[in-house]
Amino acid sequence: MLHYTERSHAGWHMKTNRKNIFLGILTALLAVVLSVFMYVDAKSGAVVPVLMYHSIHADEGTSLFVSPEVFAKQMEFLYKRHYNVVSPDKIIAYMTKKENMPIMTVAITADDGFYNFYKYGYPILKKYNMPAILFIITDKIGKPGRLGWDELREMSDSGLITVGCHTKSHPWLPTVSVDEKRLKEEIVVSKEILEKGLGKKVDYLCYPNGGFNDLIKDFAKKAGYKGGFTTNPDRSSAIDDIYAIRRLKMSSSSVDPLILWGKISRYYAWFKENR
Repeated sequence: MLHYTERSHAGWHMKTNRKNIFLGILTALLAVVLSVFMYVDAKSGAVVPVLMYHSIHADEGTSLFVSPEVFAKQMEFLYKRHYNVVSPDKIIAYMTKKENMPIMTVAITADDGFYNFYKYGYPILKKYNMPAILFIITDKIGKPGRLGWDELREMSDSGLITVGCHTKSHPWLPTVSVDEKRLKEEIVVSKEILEKGLGKKVDYLCYPNGGFNDLIKDFAKKAGYKGGFTTNPDRSSAIDDIYAIRRLKMSSSSVDPLILWGKISRYYAWFKENR
């Protein structure tokens, strides 16, 4: 029969062994997680998480929207956590390794040129002094619910908003690419319209619905664009291809701090693409 001191000593050894086993398992798990992150870092390089917005309003009938309240919370999240919110020129500099990218870097884009971006989004970006890229469909300028030239010039002249091209009529470009004259209208003429209306160069193109191919990328390069934005292209596109810049669709569900943090980390895009 064990004496009290012997039982206590045995119990202490059992607790110590359990603790050591637990710490061993935890260390192994952390090592695996760290190895995965290091692997993703090596594969992804300087990948800037680029957030993709469309309409900022309260219509729950579409997934391509966020409410003004949610957009404000998402921008506040970035501001309070000191994210490095960057312009498209910085994206290119990081992706081409001309500059080192800070860890907490993100970019903001908005497609289609809805007037509600000017009404709700632009004031919030001004409040936090955050740059963004606004992609415009030139055939829609001044139409009901869309931005006019006055708003576009005001935002462009602010230094915060970079106006980019979202083609002339928002077609599926891979289909259009068989017709060189039509492709020129969509990619080149639309660029010229924006440059004339804004009085400055337009350097960035966004492919409607993320659709592109090698011919379209070459056409964009020859037209003088510095880069092209898509959604999540297939794996044949290099992750550092500046004419196939990946983006993350933002919605009203991306408001929980943990979910938002995960989504705007560069690991999210890599895991989503390689799952």
